Amino acid sequence: RMLPAIAAISISASFPDCDQVNLTSLGPYGPQTWFNDTDAADIPIFVFHPDLSSSSLFPVMIFSHGTTGEYAMYRFAIERYVTHGFVVVFPHIKGPSQDVNPLTLDPHGVFTTKGYSYALAAHNDTTNPLYSKLDLSNVILAGHSMGATSTIMASLKVPAKACLAQHPGICGPFGPPPCLGPGPLLCNTWMPSDFETVSSKMPVLLTTATNDGAFWPAPHTAEHELGCFQKSTKGLGKGTLFAQFSSAVCLDDGKGGRYDRKWSDGGHDCPMGEESPETQWVLTAAKLYAQFGASTTSSCYSSLWGPQAAAAMSKAGIEKHIINPSNSSTGIVQHI
Repeated sequence: RMLPAIAAISISASFPDCDQVNLTSLGPYGPQTWFNDTDAADIPIFVFHPDLSSSSLFPVMIFSHGTTGEYAMYRFAIERYVTHGFVVVFPHIKGPSQDVNPLTLDPHGVFTTKGYSYALAAHNDTTNPLYSKLDLSNVILAGHSMGATSTIMASLKVPAKACLAQHPGICGPFGPPPCLGPGPLLCNTWMPSDFETVSSKMPVLLTTATNDGAFWPAPHTAEHELGCFQKSTKGLGKGTLFAQFSSAVCLDDGKGGRYDRKWSDGGHDCPMGEESPETQWVLTAAKLYAQFGASTTSSCYSSLWGPQAAAAMSKAGIEKHIINPSNSSTGIVQHI
């Protein structure tokens, strides 16, 4: 019964703490390498990883894209996660070209869960570059927009260390999109009860931006997400964090896209920016729970849950926050 603890200690010792690296830039585990594979249903899956030549095991992040999403939208964030010591699995619903269709949807956690299943299989497949390279006891689920909703839903089943949901949209039953009843045919968003259940299993981080106008009634998406968070935690959810970034730090700089397709990198799409302020906080949470075993003595813990966390968040452009540490009796710290 002591083996997991021993493994966790050795893993923590091999990664720099959050005050020993610059989380706003690429980390010490570069350069990033990537390859294409297929999941159990023969659907393309992208894998991004650090140098695997050492004997070290790397924690895994399953990153789920939003509606019409593709890897290129999240390339800056993913490269940062990888170079800070994560293997990132990027699943698709139907495939890279099909997933950019606005009718290709999965807010139910299916493609996120397939990403996790792929990681399990890859670690045990002698022909896979990831063979015996993954720390499957330290998995992070992260996603944006529809992918954030999928992340919340997958967290109900996947034994992850943390659920990191960026701009998941508005909870049911009204949404949008609405949740009119049980099952995937009637429900296309997350319910407060889903969030509450997930937060009873693992820490949950929910981020949004003041200028997120993706969901009706725009531009009030953020305030409704805050209401959903409050309803989901009932003021009691431990290990839950809400962070609303200001419009000033989530402006669209016009640089999103490539020659054949353009996209925003502000507001709802703030996670897509090259220097997105959100990436640092997702990375902080991922490191804390997958590289440092949630250690309360780590700098990563202090950054999220410590006495100075609120001031640091305000300095980073987080204008509203609710911080409810899982290992504290001090209660909720909030600025809303």
